[in-house]
Amino acid sequence: MKTDKRKDIDCREALKMISAYLDREDNPADHHDLERHLESCQHCFDRVEFERLLKNRLQGLKVDVSSMNLSPEAKRILKGL
Repeated sequence: MKTDKRKDIDCREALKMISAYLDREDNPADHHDLERHLESCQHCFDRVEFERLLKNRLQGLKVDVSSMNLSPEAKRILKGL
């Protein structure tokens, strides 16, 4: 008997998954679960669209992070934008 490992997620869980979802770093099950949640939750859908637009705008900026006093993790994230 095959069991479906997909689950319903709440907004708190969905918000934690947005970054990986937008960066396409999530696994297929999480991706499906979040998309299913977004189909029924306007608040989370709006948040994903906001984050997507923000990310696209930030990608257009040219920023030299090497001279900034940031943690290595923050520099890595900013270089990835």
